[in-house]
Amino acid sequence: MIRRRIWIFVILLIAIVIVNVGLLNSFNPVHGEKRLIASNGVLDLRQWNFEKKGNVQLDGRWTFYGGELLEPSTSWDNGELRASYVDVPSSWNSYTDEPAVSDGLGYGTYRLIVRVPEGLGTLSIRVPNIISSYKLWVNGRLLAEAGHVSTDPSLSKPEQYPRVVSFDASNGKVELVVQVSNYKHRKGGIWTGFLLGTTQNVTRSEIMSVAEQLLIIGSLLIIGTYHIGLYALRRRERFTLPFGLMCLMVATRMAVTGETIIFQRFPDMSWELGMRIEYIAFALSGVTGYIYILRMFPEDGSKRFYRLSNVVGTMLTVGTALLPTLTFTRLLPIYQAYIVLVSAACVYVVVKARIRKQEGSSLVLTGLLFFIATVVNDMLFYGERVVSVQLVPIGITFFILMQSLILSKRFTHALRKVELVSDELRELNMHLEIRVEERTNALRQSNMSLERSNEELEKLEKSRRHLLSNISHDLRTPMTLVQGYLEAMRDGLVEDKEMQRKHMNMMLGKLTRLNGLIDDLFELSKLEAGQVRFHFEKVSVRGWLESVQLSFETDVEKDGGRLICRYEGEPLNGADEASTTRQDDTAAWIDMARMEQVMSNLIYNALRYLPAGDANKQIMIDAAVDDQQFAIIEITDSGSGIDEEDLPYIFDRFYKKDKSRNSSEAGSGLGLSIVKEIVLQHGGTIAARNKAGAGASFRIQLPLAQ
Repeated sequence: MIRRRIWIFVILLIAIVIVNVGLLNSFNPVHGEKRLIASNGVLDLRQWNFEKKGNVQLDGRWTFYGGELLEPSTSWDNGELRASYVDVPSSWNSYTDEPAVSDGLGYGTYRLIVRVPEGLGTLSIRVPNIISSYKLWVNGRLLAEAGHVSTDPSLSKPEQYPRVVSFDASNGKVELVVQVSNYKHRKGGIWTGFLLGTTQNVTRSEIMSVAEQLLIIGSLLIIGTYHIGLYALRRRERFTLPFGLMCLMVATRMAVTGETIIFQRFPDMSWELGMRIEYIAFALSGVTGYIYILRMFPEDGSKRFYRLSNVVGTMLTVGTALLPTLTFTRLLPIYQAYIVLVSAACVYVVVKARIRKQEGSSLVLTGLLFFIATVVNDMLFYGERVVSVQLVPIGITFFILMQSLILSKRFTHALRKVELVSDELRELNMHLEIRVEERTNALRQSNMSLERSNEELEKLEKSRRHLLSNISHDLRTPMTLVQGYLEAMRDGLVEDKEMQRKHMNMMLGKLTRLNGLIDDLFELSKLEAGQVRFHFEKVSVRGWLESVQLSFETDVEKDGGRLICRYEGEPLNGADEASTTRQDDTAAWIDMARMEQVMSNLIYNALRYLPAGDANKQIMIDAAVDDQQFAIIEITDSGSGIDEEDLPYIFDRFYKKDKSRNSSEAGSGLGLSIVKEIVLQHGGTIAARNKAGAGASFRIQLPLAQ
């Protein structure tokens, strides 16, 4: 599903690019007409109807004199002049046959003869930005000049300023002579085309271009300022600040390119300052663009790439501010690679957000893909690759439209929430009594729960008092007996040596039992406090069962019973010590000494309750593996079983009844409590139940070693 969605987004991007290319290919002054281009310095437009067909681009192969600054008065047929034919528009960097300007720097002269129908009267030419200074003569008259053209780099002054010039073309011939010099920019020459037509059509075209650019710049400034103000008033919408800054960056860059609005408003502005503004705005638009996407979808972006993009963008900005114009303009591929990388990261973040169905991700992705397509188009334009028109203004307009839809959707959603809350408040007021009754019932239930908790606490307190009473009783009983024996011997009531020895043995037995009780209580306390150190080792379940059989089989037989051990339902036929280390069986982490203590308690307890004189009395230990996650060990005897009323309490301290199994007459009442704590420390569980028919069963569950 995820891959299919990604492919849908990729197909969408390809479709946008195809549409973009289609727009570029269809960009022709007159649809259906074969495009007229200049050949060998001559463009024949004598069959062109300027009134019906409109303006025409003066593209094609112009005559070029590299390393020469020639004026219209020059004798062009002079054999000493070295002329070549070059494509216009294109930069000097592509003139491989012109060594004087092949690196983009130098000077040269362009010449084009345009033949038009006689008697047309006045025509106009739109002169584009020619980097970095030029002079234009039409039919021998100097009509346009930008900067200062010179063969000396120190005297050449760059300037960029598009304009419209008019001239008389009644004689049917138009001679264009253009001098160009460049020492400040990475590319020199005429790399944007001239437009020829009637004065009305060319002026209309220029006015429309300026109006379109002013409209977009003004919209960007307004939207950018609005979003910055929105952030100042509502900090929760953190994405609005970088989006506003991005709009301002794009607007600033547009102001110094294309129609150079800022130069027309401030004609004394430095050309170099304009270039620095263009490149700095270009770099910062990448920084603010990724921050905007990251703040829109913070869970899908990369903080590491965020820091990297900020560092690279800052370095490009500082380099643009400090380096000479020629140096940083030649680094344009680095700027473009940075923008491409940031754009790819933005697409990645938005695609992830779209897959996770984040709010607004579809609109952001649509606008972003279209905007990136126009950015790629403009990069190809500046790299002189196929395309001949800039589309970023269209792309940014569409992107802002998507952002406006997102804001509208969010505000609509917020208003819907307000309406929903209002309806809920109205409903709450209407049904307040019902709500109060519900809350009262809830409080009543809470009080009942508290009462039950209080009862449980009272039971725990009774259990604590019972525990202390049992401890006091079990400690006081042997001490009282020992005291009685000692007083009898002190008072001379027992004078016979044999009786004295017998009384001494009885006292030693009582003290031994007392020490056992204290040791068991101490060990249980340490187990419950987690102060006992366990030494776990990886032991095969089958091998461990064999070791249990080897350790206790003889003792059970001496007591007249049988110990039967089965693994996965099959009886074990003998065991040896080495089997406990097998690695081919399922294994568990076991402290051998402690688990032997567990089995000792359970087996000897079972022996005490086996019926005397029964030839079939036996203890059975079954081991099996449950779904490869737990080892199940079940110890079953054929004894008298456990009273049902005692089953919930047999693992409690000092719980002693006739059939509780917690202890025999000589027990401390702590054996099964210690067993339970040891099993819990192994990460397992233990439970007791009565076997169907007769006897009791203890079931231990231990996790397997992973």
